[in-house]
Order: sequence, then structure tokens, then C-alpha cells
Amino acid sequence: MPLPRLAARLVCWAALTAVAAACGPAGTPEPDAVTPAAVRVDTRQLLRDAWVTDGRHGYFVDGADSATGTPFSLYETAWRLRLATRSGQDPRRLVDPGRLRLWLTAAERGRLDSSNLPAVAQLDLAVDALLTTGGTVDRTEVAHTLESLRAGGSYRTAPSARTPDAGATAVAVRTLTRLGLPVPGPVRAANSRALTDLSTARHADVAPDQVVSVLQTAAALRVTGVDRERAARLARAAEGDLGRLGADPVRLASEGALRDVAGPLGVRLPRFDPATCDGRVRRDGGIALPGGTQSDPQATYWALRLGCSAVRAPAPGAHSRAGWPTEQARESALSASAAAVAVAARSVGGVAEFAGPLARQVREVWLPRAARPAPYDTAVLVDRVNLRQTAAVLGPSVTHDVDKGLPTPTLRGVKATDDARLLLSTLDARDSTPARHALCSAGSTLRTAAARSGGSLVRAAWLAAAADLCHDPRLRTRAMKTARTARVTAAVYRAGADPSFEASVLGTWIERPRTNALTAWTHTGLCHGDRCADTPTRLRTTDHTPLRTLAVLLAAKAGDYGGVFPVAF
Repeated sequence: MPLPRLAARLVCWAALTAVAAACGPAGTPEPDAVTPAAVRVDTRQLLRDAWVTDGRHGYFVDGADSATGTPFSLYETAWRLRLATRSGQDPRRLVDPGRLRLWLTAAERGRLDSSNLPAVAQLDLAVDALLTTGGTVDRTEVAHTLESLRAGGSYRTAPSARTPDAGATAVAVRTLTRLGLPVPGPVRAANSRALTDLSTARHADVAPDQVVSVLQTAAALRVTGVDRERAARLARAAEGDLGRLGADPVRLASEGALRDVAGPLGVRLPRFDPATCDGRVRRDGGIALPGGTQSDPQATYWALRLGCSAVRAPAPGAHSRAGWPTEQARESALSASAAAVAVAARSVGGVAEFAGPLARQVREVWLPRAARPAPYDTAVLVDRVNLRQTAAVLGPSVTHDVDKGLPTPTLRGVKATDDARLLLSTLDARDSTPARHALCSAGSTLRTAAARSGGSLVRAAWLAAAADLCHDPRLRTRAMKTARTARVTAAVYRAGADPSFEASVLGTWIERPRTNALTAWTHTGLCHGDRCADTPTRLRTTDHTPLRTLAVLLAAKAGDYGGVFPVAF
């Protein structure tokens, strides 16, 4: 089997606790409508949930208060907790079960939209993570979800899957028996038939992973009599088949699963060769997925479980008290951190609790990545502005290092029609005297662009930023004139034909109205309590408050309309 296919298959099997048949489609359930109550965010708790650290470096992730769009990885969290337990650590010292449950509730229903795992895999990993940390599982909800996936004597991977398979059935039965829930009679009967069919089938026609899945179900059901005898023979045959495969992570998971079921089935299997993993161990002591450069927690767990001599448990890695972040959350952590420090500065008395690791993250990780020579594309400009925003809250020392480490702000390569890069470049230059002189000088790109007429709120925003940078009230006048063309009512602005929260933030920052902006946004249907969305329709379906939005709301509540922008990009 080609390596890419093996990698995809192992990821699919990951949540099945052991190798099972190939997973079916995850399906994408429609989002539940949210009737917005007067939501109030506990900012201290939110910041602590969003704080990700390995002890030395630290950063924030966005969406920590979301049940369905969580920044935490179900796969990474469940398997790293299991790996920690295997290596003798107390998983409750790594995460808080109560905070974990805030987002695992959706996975118990197979409706964790941010996960790419199918429903049965979500449910299995959620149950495993909760039980591993001493948390509570909603047995009724789990039973209901599994029953919705049952088709006669087998289970489907997800509601959208057309046919059931042995892997999903193994997971479902294991979960039911683990929680002390009854297994339907048709499932027991189907497993008995499967054991008979596999025992009489031509050996070459049966894949080892299919056998392992059926044996997992048999072990969970504690089969007896002739079924147990058949299962024992199949287990011995499967062990021989697996031993002839290469030592990739799929085989390790299959071998581990097979040895987990051997005891309940009364089978004694040959000892796994501890040298099997030699040559496949990464620098951190773990095993990677095919094509991967870093160890994978599931592959490493099974290697340890099997006694691979060269493998050791890697450090837990950067995580929150609510779980381990997804790759996407890690990639957007600079933006989330810029917003988080703004929230902390306004709500919990500052960033002292997070300052040390976050400052090291800025200096040692983000600053070197952003220190690229001009011309700066949009992504680099976003990082530069976010770094400056974050450093400003962390204090003069970090601000000095960021200013020194970043190449001089410049408009080189920026066209006079590129409003987004003009805005970012102007914000980037706010604290640089040489850059201010260059940007504001006669004949500069900024001056040429400012002479154009018309434009959007983004144009109005950079005109306002340029007015501050160049101490030019004429640019401020032009910015306000442009902003007025998008104004619906005081503090409310449109994007296109309809009112928009993002547009309203920009317009309010530019015009600084005397009216209560938060009240205006609420009356327009853009906000309700501590929750806002770009449109009233989105407000009805959103289930969390992004950190940037929360920072804007805190500034607006304080009447500081100059502080609603920029927060983070």
C-alpha cells in the first residue's frame, strides 16, 4: 500500500483505538441555530483556556469557548492523554476535565464540526479522553448517538456513510461495554456470523485489519464457546500475517490492538520483537506517521505498548488546560495572542500571568519568522502589525526587541490602489520616525494614493491612520468623508448593502461618534451581550466570542473608540 494511503488510513483509524476497517465519510451536520441569550464572557477563564504553553514558550488560541469550532484537536488531545497515562504521568495534571468537557460534549454527539474525524471516531475519543482524566460521560447521549449509527447488526462511521463496517462496529461495541451500556442482540448475532465467515473463508482473501476489528468486537462481547475458539484461531493467524508486514505505524496499531484482545479471548501470542521499531524513531523518541517529521501520539503509544526498545514517551508538548491545539490554531496563534493581550490589559489587570513564555514566543519564534526583507506581502505585514500590538502590551523591553528585530517599515512594492497593504504599512510605521518621514513625504506612494477620490472603509481606515502618522488633519477629513458614505446610523456601517460588525468597528474608530456604539450594534442585531457577529444572521448561529471581538467590546464599553481598532489581524 502506498505511504500516503497508509498515512490517511492510520489517521482515520486513530480514533478507533486500534486498527479497524477504513473509515467512511465524516459528514458535515448543519450548525444548530443559537438563540442568543445575554451572553457574558468570563474573560479570566477564557484566557486561561486559550493559553497554550510548554513551560518555556506560550501563546493564545482563538475559539476556546466554542463547542463546535474549538481550536483543540480531538485526536491530539485524546491520544496525548493516553500516551501520558501509558508513560506513568497523571493526565489530570495536564488538563482540567471540566474545561475539557466544554468542547468534548459536541464530540459525544459526533457533531464536533472542527474535527475531520467521523462521528463514531469522535465519540470514541471523547469518551476515552473524559474517562482518562476522571471526567464524566453523558451515557444517555452516547447511547443515543451510537444507536443512530446502527444498521441492523453493525454500525456506520457517520450518518452520511452508506454502509456499516467492521471497524465502526468494533468501536461502537467497545464504547458500549466500557460504559456498561447494553449491546443490541442483532450486533451479538452479527459478530458470531462474522467469526464463522472468517473462519471458513480462504485465508488469502481476508485482510488482517478486518480480522482484528471482528476480534475487537468479540473480545468486548466476551464471547464464549465455539465463538471463542474461532476467535482464538483467527487471532493466531492474524498475528502471523501481521508479522510479515513492514514495521509501519499501521502495523504497530494492529499488533497492539490484537494483543489487547488476546487476553479476553484466552489466546497466548508470541512476544513482539522489541527491535521492530529500530530505525524509525524520531529525535523526540516517538514514531511518526508515514511522511511525517514529528512523532505521532497514537503511533508512539502503540510502540510503547508493544515494548519497542528504542521508543520513549516524548514531552507532552504545548497544550492548554483544555487540550492540545490544532495545527490551524497554532498557525493563527500570533493573531489570537495580539487580541488576547488586549483583552487581558482591559479586563484582568494585565498579562503578568502569561508574560514570560509569551515574550519568549515573540522573541524566539515569531520575530525571526517575520524578519523578512522588503517588499512585504500582506501576510508579512499582518505578522509585523500583530507583533507590534503584542509587544506594546508586554512592555518596553519586548517592544524594543521587536523594533530592532524587524526591518524598517516601508511602502516599497505597495501599489497606490492596494488599500489593505497601505493600511497595514501605515500601522506598521506608527512608531518609526524614519519610516514616518519616508511615508509622509511629498511624492510618496501614500501621498499619491491619498490624492485618489472615493474608496471603501478600508481606504478610509488607512487615511485615518495616515492622518495620525503624518499629523495631517486634511487626511482625517478625507477619511471621515469616505466613512460617512457607508454609515447606516450613528456607529453602524454597512459592507455592501447590509450592516456589518466589522465595518461598524472601522467606521466607529474613524468617526468616534458620541453615541453609545455598543447599544447601536445591539439594536441593529450585530451584538447581544458579549457576543457579536458580522451580520444578524451569523449572530444567530455563532456559539462563541472571538478574542478580537471581545477586545473591541471591552474598548467600546469603556467608551474608548480609539481602542476598538487595530486590535489584531
